[in-house]
Amino acid sequence: MRRYMDGRYSNITLSDFADIFGTSIDDIPDLCRKVLKNSDFRYSIVSGAEREDVFLRVLNTLNSDSLKVSGPHRKQDWEKGWSENLQNYRANKSDLRQLIPRFVKQKEIIRFQGNYIVPVDPNFETNFVTFMRYYLFSKYFSDVSRVYEFGCGTGLNLVAVAELFPEKELYGLDWSQASCEIVDELAKTLNLNLKSVLFDMFSPDRNIELDSTCAVFTIGAMEQLGTNFKTFINFLLNKRPSICINVETIYELHDKNSLFDYLATVFLEKRNYLRGYLDYLKQLEKNGEIDILETRKTIGGLYHEAYAYTVWKPKP
Repeated sequence: MRRYMDGRYSNITLSDFADIFGTSIDDIPDLCRKVLKNSDFRYSIVSGAEREDVFLRVLNTLNSDSLKVSGPHRKQDWEKGWSENLQNYRANKSDLRQLIPRFVKQKEIIRFQGNYIVPVDPNFETNFVTFMRYYLFSKYFSDVSRVYEFGCGTGLNLVAVAELFPEKELYGLDWSQASCEIVDELAKTLNLNLKSVLFDMFSPDRNIELDSTCAVFTIGAMEQLGTNFKTFINFLLNKRPSICINVETIYELHDKNSLFDYLATVFLEKRNYLRGYLDYLKQLEKNGEIDILETRKTIGGLYHEAYAYTVWKPKP
């Protein structure tokens, strides 16, 4: 990757972003360029004794009893979290910054291309994800009439879709009533063509009207399914949307021969996060049921690459 050095910092440039997403500079949308212009993507790489300290910090967390295990039993935790975001949004005159999930930590170490890095800007992660959303949505959603986000949380991802395609019908689906209330609030305050739907990914409602004119995406939602993801994937297969984007932690992309990656796999196992998903998609592709268009790592938090993504589509 080409970087220029500004003092002791590296910087992610437009060319770097093109490399990260496997595209050309010319294919980077204008909104992405605007994010890059208004953001600071400088960072320093953690090395030497400081890197050892990070490994120890991760190991101490893995060996503690502090990690919560994902699954249906955590529904009320998410209800509580999204309720707090909703209250803050209302109390702060519909400030979208109040909808950034609280698990997105500022001034935290980031995983990036095999290194722990320390960003200059505390909003590095949020800005990177904003860039990624605009890129993926611009590339894959232009030809569909409706877009569905499953596990939509605070709805910020759907606001990004609306910025790009205000004419499209948008649906935010989540098992949390507070999340649905946030989506309805966004539709009202921002005048968006957006509706909420109460939906449990562990037990999909097959009455949802998906078809080949629709696009589907998830961002950090399928991780909660652990190894129980096949019901949801098969639900999508039966509905056959035009395109599916899953921005999720992808267990199979980690190299267990690397300590850096091995620690991530242990973290995913302890938290019962998404595992087996990519292998299942590859088997479906081998069986002639889907096409996988791309799979990539991007960045992650301290413990794992939360923003890897796979783009796939059911065959007609």
